[in-house]
Amino acid sequence: MKGKRILLVEDELLIARHIEQMVKNLGYQVAGVVESGEQALRVAAEQAPDLVLMDIRLKGQLDGIEAATRIWKLYSIPIVYLTAFTDEDTLVKATLAEPFGYLIKPFDEKELLVAIELAFYKHQVDTENKEKRRWLKAILSSITDGLISTDREGIINFINPVAEQLLGKTSEQAVGQPLENIFLIQEGPGGKPWGLNLDRLASGLVADEDFYLVTGEDRLPVELRGSLIRDEAGTVVGSVLVFRDITQRKLQEERLNYLAIHDALTDLPNRLLFNDRLRIGLEQARRRNLKLGVIMLDLDFFKVINDTYGHSFGDLVLIEAGKILKQLTRKTDTVARFGGDEFTILLGELHTGTSGLQIAERIVQAFNLPMTVDNRKLVVTASLGLALFPDHGQEPEELLKRADLALYAAKDAGRNRVQLYSEKF
Repeated sequence: MKGKRILLVEDELLIARHIEQMVKNLGYQVAGVVESGEQALRVAAEQAPDLVLMDIRLKGQLDGIEAATRIWKLYSIPIVYLTAFTDEDTLVKATLAEPFGYLIKPFDEKELLVAIELAFYKHQVDTENKEKRRWLKAILSSITDGLISTDREGIINFINPVAEQLLGKTSEQAVGQPLENIFLIQEGPGGKPWGLNLDRLASGLVADEDFYLVTGEDRLPVELRGSLIRDEAGTVVGSVLVFRDITQRKLQEERLNYLAIHDALTDLPNRLLFNDRLRIGLEQARRRNLKLGVIMLDLDFFKVINDTYGHSFGDLVLIEAGKILKQLTRKTDTVARFGGDEFTILLGELHTGTSGLQIAERIVQAFNLPMTVDNRKLVVTASLGLALFPDHGQEPEELLKRADLALYAAKDAGRNRVQLYSEKF
């Protein structure tokens, strides 16, 4: 640290010259010797010394404490006080300038050296720590996740801008508050809200748990990770909580789940969802002693439509056919597309087999009416096969197979009709 430039502020000339010589003897440079606080401010601005040795009692309007306070606030130059006064009031007042040391007059070169070197060391450590804190704050403020940290009592001491946005609270509103008062969550969309605290963090949070951040009446799905911070002895000294908005991920998951059980073209249930509803429908029919119908439907000569008008037009025909089937069936029924021009219909809660056959016949009649596709009117007839529970089968696979056999019988009989399953097939 030798070679550093030191400003000496001392209003007694003989003492000032003696201290100046000691400073030089120790290998430091003297940036100036002044006797008032006003002069100290001017030289500090002009010379930018590395350290100020400041007497507390000075000539002029500014005493050493006021001058030191201004120098520290304006230029962040470390201060070491020189004083012959050790009363408590003076020392308490002196701490307002955040001094880096005190020297009680009189003192020798060794004491001066220790005070100066200690001040330089403290200032270096303080500067490095501030720089690290600035970097850390900049990093934490720039990350795209919400971040909250607390002290050992669970009191919030930092919240980054993303967390402010997600919580709907400013840093001023959150810092100094207990975490459990600010961070309310619930498990699942219908769970009961509760405040997150250090005890829950200690028990561990599973990232893939279904957490929702509670902000007023709103519920925001979040991915949540948190942990306690411990010192070398294992004592909890704080906590950190990281969370992110996963609304878009939830929507994508819901969409993927929907597409997994629905036909992408017609938006009707696919084979997977139909089979599940057929299984459930059979259980209900057995329990309530009701009948159930399964219809297999093909559009007649659909290949000709594709070959004549193109596959894009054929897709539009399939979409329109799905809409017609939805209009002709009840809320308790399920219309599904198995692929190509093959549709399947589950007729639930039938009291008689005749009622199922009547629905199928209405479908045949409806497909004999012109449909409008891409501003073109055309008639696309349909062939249907119907199998009934419990008359024609007890299990899902059995009913589907027999409805399919009945469909082929309808086609063999000339198409554009419904055929009830018969053992002769």
